[in-house]
Amino acid sequence: MEKNKSWHYEIDFRCSFGIWPFKRTLEITPKGFYWCGELIPMKDITRIRWGVDLRRGGIFPKRVYVAVFGTSDKEYTIKTKQKDFYEHLTDKYWKAVGRRLFSEMMEGLAQGKKYPFGDIVVEDDGITVNTKSAFSAGKQDFYPWTDLQWGIVNGSLCFAKRDEPTKLLSGSSFLWVDNIHILNVAMGLLQNSDNRKKLSSLKV
Repeated sequence: MEKNKSWHYEIDFRCSFGIWPFKRTLEITPKGFYWCGELIPMKDITRIRWGVDLRRGGIFPKRVYVAVFGTSDKEYTIKTKQKDFYEHLTDKYWKAVGRRLFSEMMEGLAQGKKYPFGDIVVEDDGITVNTKSAFSAGKQDFYPWTDLQWGIVNGSLCFAKRDEPTKLLSGSSFLWVDNIHILNVAMGLLQNSDNRKKLSSLKV
């Protein structure tokens, strides 16, 4: 019971944003996300993402902070210019949904499931990179975790071969690719793990 109360406190969130007549409201509770009074049950939320949209124009680019959550067939987007609000909101996203999605992905990987992220497919022991070309049929190349290195470059989670660190294999945008933050957390844990062969051995 105490654990449930603690989680309830961690994810508790209410906000209103926008201006009338386009004002929106969001409330996060253990039951789910209330979007403008409509309940989206927690178990139905299957994707989250967030990032910074840099809009060019004038001398300085304008930063718009974007946070998205969604079900299998709908998504809901919050945009703000307030960095503090954005960071607070995305922290709630992670605690309310991200941890569950991480655990579900680890369990799925252990069972042999595969998860697409942009132009890569993640498996328990590595990634398959889908390469497209205007002059030839696309090809797929598999790389085990032990042959890879990764990091964040220009708002994307990027992968390269360990023996060719300057040659980019893949980059997945935090702003546009669903659940890439889940994979990023996994990669951070794998980076610090003694066993870099299986993602499913990780816990958060």
